[in-house]
Amino acid sequence: MRSEPRDVAACSAPDPRLALALSRLLLVGLSLAILLMLVGVILAEVRTGAPIARKSSITALPRALGALEAGGFFDMGLLVLLATPAARVVALLVAFIRRKQWIFSGVSLVVLAVLVLSGYLGLSAG
Repeated sequence: MRSEPRDVAACSAPDPRLALALSRLLLVGLSLAILLMLVGVILAEVRTGAPIARKSSITALPRALGALEAGGFFDMGLLVLLATPAARVVALLVAFIRRKQWIFSGVSLVVLAVLVLSGYLGLSAG
């Protein structure tokens, strides 16, 4: 039976603190997204005569939130929901770099680049 060098075993050991931080990050992101969308539902019910905008833009989002428009809260909730997994990829990238796991760092960087490119293309097409 062959034993692994000590530093390789320490490098591949799971980190319970990282797992807890990532699960909290996902929980907070999901909770915030649900809260924002719930506020949008409440505003839509309170303002029964006001139409909900079907098409929106990121640049109009601050105005919609400031005016307490239901559509703005729906859009912000969806943005938070979409950004939560991307935040997890960033957190993993930082953790892999700190642990000097270069292969996983590279894969995380590629995934992050794909997410950023997808977001850019989606925004520029609209």
